[in-house]
Amino acid sequence: MKVESGTSIAQEIVALIYNISGYPVMIWDQTGVLLAESGALGFGEKCRLSGDEHTRSLQMNTSCDYIEEFIFLEDTRRGKIAIGSTTDTAKILIVLATELAVLLWRKNKAYQKLNHQMGEYETLFNLIPVQSKMIEKQMPIWAKIFESSGEAISVTDKENRFVAVNRAFSLATGYSSDEVIGKEPSLLKSGCHDKIFYQNMWAAIIQTGSWEGEIWEKRKDGVIYLKWLRIDQIKDEEGNLINYLARFTDMSEKKAAEERIHYLARHDALTGLANREVLGKQLAKDIERARHSGSGVGVISLNLDRFKNINDSLGHKVGDEVLKELADRLETCSKRTSLTARFGGDTFNFIVPKISQKEEIIKVIHEVMSALERPLLHGGLELIITASIGVSVYPDDGDTAEVLIRNADTAMHKVKDNGRNFYEFFEANMNEYASERLMLENNLRRALAREEFVLFYQPQVDSRTEALIGVEALIRWMRPNSEIVPPGDFIPILEETGLIIPLGEWVLAEACRQHKEWIRKGLPPIPISVNISAIQFQEKEFLPMLSNIIKESGIEPGYLDLELTESVVMQKPEFVIKQLKFIKEMGINLSLDDFGTGFSSLSYLRYFPLDRLKIDQSFVRGLSTDSVNEAIIEAVVALGKSLKIKTIAEGVETKQELEFLRKLECDEIQGYYFSKPLLSEDFIKWFTNR
Repeated sequence: MKVESGTSIAQEIVALIYNISGYPVMIWDQTGVLLAESGALGFGEKCRLSGDEHTRSLQMNTSCDYIEEFIFLEDTRRGKIAIGSTTDTAKILIVLATELAVLLWRKNKAYQKLNHQMGEYETLFNLIPVQSKMIEKQMPIWAKIFESSGEAISVTDKENRFVAVNRAFSLATGYSSDEVIGKEPSLLKSGCHDKIFYQNMWAAIIQTGSWEGEIWEKRKDGVIYLKWLRIDQIKDEEGNLINYLARFTDMSEKKAAEERIHYLARHDALTGLANREVLGKQLAKDIERARHSGSGVGVISLNLDRFKNINDSLGHKVGDEVLKELADRLETCSKRTSLTARFGGDTFNFIVPKISQKEEIIKVIHEVMSALERPLLHGGLELIITASIGVSVYPDDGDTAEVLIRNADTAMHKVKDNGRNFYEFFEANMNEYASERLMLENNLRRALAREEFVLFYQPQVDSRTEALIGVEALIRWMRPNSEIVPPGDFIPILEETGLIIPLGEWVLAEACRQHKEWIRKGLPPIPISVNISAIQFQEKEFLPMLSNIIKESGIEPGYLDLELTESVVMQKPEFVIKQLKFIKEMGINLSLDDFGTGFSSLSYLRYFPLDRLKIDQSFVRGLSTDSVNEAIIEAVVALGKSLKIKTIAEGVETKQELEFLRKLECDEIQGYYFSKPLLSEDFIKWFTNR
């Protein structure tokens, strides 16, 4: 047999380690001559021998991400081996490589001693020290370890006592190597499996040589976790069992992810309440029980009133926090409900099973409304939340979950339309109402495309001279049958559906176009007021749209007046102030509409660049007989004078109301006393005949 030189020893070691692990390997002799390499280490001449003395301690060069060790090659020839990795596996490999080098060198010496004719392996093997024999016999074990180095690994002897564990094992179990060596793996048992489980596991290992599957075990800190475990028998050349190799992967994160997916399939992600799918299934079960018992089931649909204002003014993050707190309150407010669910958005549902009379549901509703009455505190603000509630009852209002939920929702929307903050039980005629409302929404969408909307113009005059000082553009819906629909019947639906944005843009453009048209027909430039909705004002494209309409219509900005309600300017005051200042810089006038009907903060009012305060008609009606209304108007006029803002009263219908407003020194007047809202052609006639 060929006697190996130091170079061939180096080549054999490099090839063996590279094949086992895939790590780059290089070996030099003590003079720096490269003897063998495998893989691309990329650190070349950076790895130089630091001395001639052979040491057993590992040297690590962190800047190169490799480990190195002196290695014995021949009698007087030493070298250095470097492995391109700093993992625990690499450290084991480099120690093994040094032992293997000694083994190969001794084999070389043995063959030299016995002459080339005494080449039988048995004779050589008897000359090798027992320790080296053991290392060579354990090579299959290390090969298994190296192949599975990304997993937690443990090796037990044939009596199933730990002889080695890797770092991943210690990280996963919490046990160090010293704590487990010599002990049995039973110390990891969780108590979740019975004897039959382990009997079946070991039967498979004995019969097939391996077993793998899910198993619950316990960490050192007592935490029970799920892992995927594989156990293999390790045998020698004669087929004798020498070790068991166990590898496992912690499945806690995977299991948690699966449970999270399952949870989200049944629960609302924000509030943790049951979702609509679970609501439907639970309601179906309660209906089935009620069918057999002869009892009833109540379904409550709750929608928070004007919740959009919270999102718009305080932001969606605050809105989410409010929803979570309210969900906690709603879930625990009554013991009579079998389920509380978030149907979507700001709508919640409750199931009240096993009822015999409606009073039982009313009691739950009072508990729910009481839970909502407690103010919510956020950043120093006290938020008052109300809700509109609709109720349907099995079997009177439906015999399926879908029908009952839909009818409760219909009743809830009826409450919304009737003023909010109350409850209604479903009635058969509500379906007709819901159908009419849906038809109205569809007709509104078609009306926008068919240009069925028109503008009417109501004159505004100076209170002292009665001279025309402007007009307000008021939208009306002209149905194909010539029916004129007032704005109160369709504006709320336009705002709910978002159609108010394209319609609002059309109103602005049409009013500006009409202003220029009147000038072309010989009328003087007449200031024109246009109402702006809260949704339209908050829309991010509002200012660019406004600027574009001014440019395309050619209207002088000073002849355009935008009327904003208190609900608009009190949402996000800082944003509103910035937005209003930008509009003022464009030269456009600003009026605060319906002043006195909301909850304006006077501290903010002084920062709004307003030109007019518009007194709501509710204060004007009955002015001569109601001293309170007179006092309110007087206070508003005085406030306007102190802020150098003009005041205009709307809804003036009688001479007596006009005289009262003159007496209170209100600057401008609008109302039927002078003219009702007019179509453009009728307004021209009115203006000409004055």
